[in-house]
Amino acid sequence: MDNWEDWQKPYQYGTIVIWPPYEIREIVNAQREAYDPISQSICEAHITVTQPFSRFLTDVEWDSLFRLLNGYDPFEIEYGPLKSFLPYPCLWYEIQPKEKVLELRSALHSTGFFNLDLKYTEGFIPHMTITEGLSGPSVDENLLDALQRESSSGTFLCKELAYIVPENRFCFRVVKALPLKTV
Repeated sequence: MDNWEDWQKPYQYGTIVIWPPYEIREIVNAQREAYDPISQSICEAHITVTQPFSRFLTDVEWDSLFRLLNGYDPFEIEYGPLKSFLPYPCLWYEIQPKEKVLELRSALHSTGFFNLDLKYTEGFIPHMTITEGLSGPSVDENLLDALQRESSSGTFLCKELAYIVPENRFCFRVVKALPLKTV
């Protein structure tokens, strides 16, 4: 962590995401690799749910998160169409129902375990990023139009969230599965 950049340090304790099924990650990962290999090298395709943790949790605190998430039913996620935050160089898949993701985010953030002092805490829009403009081709309207033509939409069942933590070279890996209510 000593060689991490300042923006990376708040993520040292990890964060919670929705990890799409392999078949979807494989497609979006290929897009990420083609259009922003630096972002792809940091983390596979995912849907951010929370801000990063402010510290590592105890077993008791993890148990409280498992109980909290057990109160939420699995739900269908629709990804697509492709959108942008232009002129900020970010192209992403829209996520629906965003209200469900935001409800989970709010409930998790209310635990006090997360760093809510970072940018983009308020007004967060659930999304699955293809490029943040860190590498690859220039992110502009032309790239957005081209990717919109080649990208599709789809759905998957969200049955669990994932706790991901960066390793020494700042590459995130899944450490825990956090199931929603089991039927």
